[in-house]
Amino acid sequence: MKVLLELLQTGMITAEDVYALNGQLLVPKGSALTEAMIHKMRVYSIRAVRIADNAEEAAASENPADNDYMGTNVPGFTSKIPDEVRKARVQNIKEYKEAYSKGLNYFQVAVNNLVTKNTDADIDSILNDTLSMLDAKGKNSSILDMLIYMKEYDSSVYAHCINVSLLCNMLAHWLDYSEEDCHMAAACGMFHDIGKLAIPEQILRKPGPLTPEERNLVNTHPEKGYQMLEEYKVAETVKLSALMHHEFCDGSGYPRRLKAGQIDHFAKLVTICNIYDAMTSERPYRKVMSPFAVIEYFEGIGLQKFDTRPILTFLENTVNTYLNCPVRLSNGMVGYVVFINRERLGRPTVQCGSEFVDLSKHKDLSIQEMLPIV
Repeated sequence: MKVLLELLQTGMITAEDVYALNGQLLVPKGSALTEAMIHKMRVYSIRAVRIADNAEEAAASENPADNDYMGTNVPGFTSKIPDEVRKARVQNIKEYKEAYSKGLNYFQVAVNNLVTKNTDADIDSILNDTLSMLDAKGKNSSILDMLIYMKEYDSSVYAHCINVSLLCNMLAHWLDYSEEDCHMAAACGMFHDIGKLAIPEQILRKPGPLTPEERNLVNTHPEKGYQMLEEYKVAETVKLSALMHHEFCDGSGYPRRLKAGQIDHFAKLVTICNIYDAMTSERPYRKVMSPFAVIEYFEGIGLQKFDTRPILTFLENTVNTYLNCPVRLSNGMVGYVVFINRERLGRPTVQCGSEFVDLSKHKDLSIQEMLPIV
């Protein structure tokens, strides 16, 4: 029987695989629903799910241990996602890449013209036009998923600003902000790193460690960004986000070592999204990190550095988004995330064939990368 999302209860057994519109497997057939699974389906706007009517149907629906992936110690996995779903997902990714490319090109040209004063365009119109191309407003359920496919696309300041803008918009929606404040969060993210346009490109893309002099120069970009935005009619919180997105609530950030009460509210969101996107993107000096490695980094440096509600909301919703997603472990094993450890969000349990690997108990293992279901 089909059961509406709002009527689902923990312990109910799914009688079908539940997929997002982009083709991602959210909950396998035969799963006993948990709060995390129901939350994830809510995030992906699933309206109803077919639930087993009785014990016999539930038994028939049980998902074999290796239903979606091959066994342990193999270089890849075999998914049983229907071909039509897989094709729809590939098309979705293709269309998103095209929209991303269009939005990125527009944003780069518009910002360069703005900085060099070759245009009368204002910051609000740049934001609106870029987001409309990406069709991001109100459609946050697949942003994290789709950004995985953009990580090798472009490592420029412009791409980073767009990514942070999308993430800030998504985080604001998770926090149940008004549409006006979600829009403001996106604006703060989109222009937070504009000061880096005043830093020489060869320093930003230097493959090795920066010298102390180079590091000091890079660390001036928040001040430079604020000064650049001062020349335009822009909300004060957008300027403050450019200035404060490297400040931490415990006073350990820069450039002014501000503490919690001194930091702009939206800047606190930008700080979280800036770190997440920077660390999950490839840089000249290091490889891409998996989302779970970044979550573990957040937990490791101390959550007291961040505003409590935004950081917990971001981490919990992010790990729930990746529940049941395929991953590759640092030892080469592949599988999918089946359980989130609430005490150690960055170290979930991964099912590899018939084996369940609790990463909170295997300190020598970690999630090396997310694997696409295509």
